[in-house]
Amino acid sequence: MPRWQLTPTSPLSVGIALPDRVVTNEELCETLNTSPGWIERKTGIRERRYLSDGETITDLAEESARKAVRQAGLSMRDIDVLVVTCSSPEWVMPSLGVLLADRLGIETPRIVDITQHACASVVYAVYTASCLLQEPDVHNALVVCAEGPSRATDPTDRVVRVFFGDAAGATVLTKTPGSDGLLAYDLGNSPSPQVALAGTALLNRQDPADESAVTPYLTMDGPTVWQEATTRVPKSLAAVLDAAGVEIEDVAGFALHQANLRLIEHIAGSVGVDMAKVAVTVDTLGNTGGASPLTALWRLAGNGRAAAGDVIAVGAIGAGFMWGSLCFRLPYDIRVEA
Repeated sequence: MPRWQLTPTSPLSVGIALPDRVVTNEELCETLNTSPGWIERKTGIRERRYLSDGETITDLAEESARKAVRQAGLSMRDIDVLVVTCSSPEWVMPSLGVLLADRLGIETPRIVDITQHACASVVYAVYTASCLLQEPDVHNALVVCAEGPSRATDPTDRVVRVFFGDAAGATVLTKTPGSDGLLAYDLGNSPSPQVALAGTALLNRQDPADESAVTPYLTMDGPTVWQEATTRVPKSLAAVLDAAGVEIEDVAGFALHQANLRLIEHIAGSVGVDMAKVAVTVDTLGNTGGASPLTALWRLAGNGRAAAGDVIAVGAIGAGFMWGSLCFRLPYDIRVEA
């Protein structure tokens, strides 16, 4: 896949925002027909965060964005591009990106909403922002990924409900001097209905008496997801490192989609990566959808594996299926709040 041959871009900072409400496996098992031990054994997840009444996905998006811009040492007037991703917004219209720009005081007309890339959205968002940063007078982009899957999953579905948590992540990308920054990218897709969330147009035209009516909740076929993720993501990571001219042992850290811990461990083993180099947040945050690679990047930076001179790789797969990977050589330390 392509090596990045345009003006390099690189993340300056990462900010994350989490709801206050912590939901343990024990709490889930009060209403689900399963056990806390089974959930942790199968998924590696001990707890996750849920939005409470009165909290919104837009609130999380705003908080993460403010943290990222502050840590980057910039002001909102320095943001030239805003790319926002969310598969579970409160509103289909108006644009979450436009609402967020208004809250933050960002005046750029370059606002892009990515709404159907699900858990792969951060890879596509960073790629899109990097393309927009090629304009001569455009210097800084803010990418915000916010998700509230707790409100899109059936409270009685133990197969899906146990995995997901709510969160937002944001990163500031900037043009970089020299050749460091984004080295290569890999993107791919293969259509599949095995992870799906029906839209209002489909739901509203259903016959309520039809027993086969489409559910308003997120549906997921676990074995298909496992097969697709364990096949596509390792190949994508191998392709992006090859395009970047980077050996696996030269990568300081991996920020992967946090679907579940067992899946991450399997992907790391397939690629030949020591888990010590792989950031993990799924154990305490669950699968936070499109935000999850940014929570992993935040953890990498906090652990000192995203410093100037380091090579890092980002990889994700989402419903659709869509997948992708990015490889950076960092010209700066990625800054995060302690």
